[in-house]
Amino acid sequence: MLITGRVEDFGRFEMVETFAGIALIYWWYHVDKRLRGYAAGRLLNGGVIVAAIIALPIYFVRSRGWRRGLAAAAVALALFGVTLALGELGEWLGGALR
Repeated sequence: MLITGRVEDFGRFEMVETFAGIALIYWWYHVDKRLRGYAAGRLLNGGVIVAAIIALPIYFVRSRGWRRGLAAAAVALALFGVTLALGELGEWLGGALR
């Protein structure tokens, strides 16, 4: 926003950010399931890549039990919300500084 004056949906920066985020989420998931000794199937592994917002709560509940799994899913959802809010704040701030 600060440099070009607009935000491009599906622009280069956003696509790189998205794919980097997917890679980091999958890396964390892989490390977490190894530390917990959880053997996930191909469907869950692929689901984390394709639809993490659905697959991760399933993984949390299956690997941690209902109570701790739902708590972990709530924390993950809150972190996702914070990430979205920071993106909007950055866009607003870039527009204000321009």
